[in-house]
Amino acid sequence: MDNKLYAIVDLDGYAQEIRNAAAQSLSEGCSDNLDDYISIPQMVQLIKKDCCGFDDNDRPLLNQDINEQIYCSVITWIHNVGLAKLAAQDLVECAWDDKANEMVFWSKETKDDKPIKRRNKKKNKGS
Repeated sequence: MDNKLYAIVDLDGYAQEIRNAAAQSLSEGCSDNLDDYISIPQMVQLIKKDCCGFDDNDRPLLNQDINEQIYCSVITWIHNVGLAKLAAQDLVECAWDDKANEMVFWSKETKDDKPIKRRNKKKNKGS
């Protein structure tokens, strides 16, 4: 664990790099406009909220753990927006789970009001 603090000198540049790395980790060939998932101002807000503090020049201070936390938060954000987009296109189902206190998503069980047929595994001839 590296507890050394680093000041982010170019906040917009750092936000862009973290966002791009997070998107790449989800989909290498992602050609979507990342602003449709999380904008640079939203990234800056997230970084400022999660940073360790600020230096005398009001630059966010991060250590390795906080850097990783921000990276994971961005991955989750992009993933969740992607799921919401799929739900908005009616490609997946979603609902609020009161018990878990979160939105849950699942694949649709029907297509054109007909059950999706699932392929049965072939039995071995010796069975």
